[in-house]
Amino acid sequence: MTTTYSNLPSEKKASSSDLTVQIFNNYYKDPINLNNGELVAMTGFFEKRGFDPVAAESTSVIILTQARKDGYNAMQIMDTLKSLGDVEISGLVAEILNYNRINTSYLGVVQNLQPSDEVIRQIID
Repeated sequence: MTTTYSNLPSEKKASSSDLTVQIFNNYYKDPINLNNGELVAMTGFFEKRGFDPVAAESTSVIILTQARKDGYNAMQIMDTLKSLGDVEISGLVAEILNYNRINTSYLGVVQNLQPSDEVIRQIID
């Protein structure tokens, strides 16, 4: 049986052994319960920053899950995110999402770098 890796959500296939498969697929993973208030607050935060509702919710779930695993307070993370600009948030979210993706694809943010004056003077036409 071949394994296909993808960043798309897995398709749900009906089977008589769904519970058994679920138990064995998540055998080494601890279930993580998220606080609904934190999820709604963080989803609203990302929606105000221009994220699509589905993207805002999935990004919030990933951030809250990672915060719970690392033992951080989600509201402190959101307070830190409030101090960042839109471009900085996009870069940070892309980096966070890359940690939760398989290694064959990465998200990125374009940075327009301007060369310094010293470098420009050294360029010969």
